[in-house]
Amino acid sequence: MFLPFFSTKYKTDVTAHCLLRALSERVIPHNEEDDETTELLQKYSSLAKASQIQHNFNLSTFFSLYYAKFHRAAPLLFYTLRKDCFHLSESHYQDQFQRDLRPVDGLGFSGSLFFYTEDKSLIIKSVGRKFEYTFLYEKMLDGFAFYYSSMIQQRQQTLLCQITDVLASFDHRLGSWLGVSPSHYIVMTNVLEGLDKSRGCRKWDLKPQNFFEPTRDLIPDPVKSEQAKSGLADELDEEIVLTRRDKAVLMQVLERDTEFLQDMKTIDYSLLLGRYPVDMFHPPSGEERDPMVLPEEGNKDFVRGVRSADGKWVYKMVLLDFFWNIEQLKPRVMQAAGKLLPEQTVTTEPERYRVEFLCMMDDYILVWEDMGDDDEEDDDDDEE
Repeated sequence: MFLPFFSTKYKTDVTAHCLLRALSERVIPHNEEDDETTELLQKYSSLAKASQIQHNFNLSTFFSLYYAKFHRAAPLLFYTLRKDCFHLSESHYQDQFQRDLRPVDGLGFSGSLFFYTEDKSLIIKSVGRKFEYTFLYEKMLDGFAFYYSSMIQQRQQTLLCQITDVLASFDHRLGSWLGVSPSHYIVMTNVLEGLDKSRGCRKWDLKPQNFFEPTRDLIPDPVKSEQAKSGLADELDEEIVLTRRDKAVLMQVLERDTEFLQDMKTIDYSLLLGRYPVDMFHPPSGEERDPMVLPEEGNKDFVRGVRSADGKWVYKMVLLDFFWNIEQLKPRVMQAAGKLLPEQTVTTEPERYRVEFLCMMDDYILVWEDMGDDDEEDDDDDEE
């Protein structure tokens, strides 16, 4: 007989309940939400600091497979990011955690657990590997906040995913030891909100293809399981059609963002790309939050959407999964062991990964003006 507490539904229901309990708590009193950021940081300075990794014994959760007591990590820091950098409506944001979460399969190849909020505006993703959440708390959290704030102050665009909250549980738990129940989660805005494959939309999770990938390169396709295939990074099978100016802007943003990731000693990050038919979008409707507003011609915001140069598509994109830090113990061990094999995305150096990543993006972009030149050359050849 199959016991209910081993079912996927029971696991996701309990996990969602625990996540919502933590996220539904207010960060600061409601009557102080309009106060200046500097005043809030001075008054509640302890709420802007990253969590210290210190595991605790809690009898109420010790023998639990899925139940966990989560708390927000650096809640005031993320509150200020939502308010001053991401420009999210706090009332809409908090309202999403008064409703049920929706478990999702097949959003990526990291083996993480995913949940949507009810309106799909936010994604909650688990961070299960110890070396990743250690890096997140010890270095990336403060670095991410500083970099993102700097970009906003300098009126510069960034493609780094908008992390709106981090949830942690440092209680010793049976489920965590067995690897069936993650103790750390991040909340992100859903950049590809509204993507509908039935209406012609497509998405790709892109990493450099020049590195060695054992599953891809050693196992014949007929032998690979569907799960193994879904765990591989995508290879773009069509061009990103941009004007020369749009390509220059995009590459400049990517060069700046990947330089930051290189400084943080991270590798194996990816670019999530969504391509929408332009007729799915509409003129501004006056609503406070509308992800399907048609981008203006000449708009250079690649997160909210940029029109393709041929007028057929709208592209949205974001950089994500940037927690693989080579200074952590497990990545160092993998790098040492990986010297016996060709270079992989998880055994290379940050400088090398950045170069390959930028080359990949440069190759994937087709400049619209150059297409006309190619046509003229073909016509000349035909005349000859």
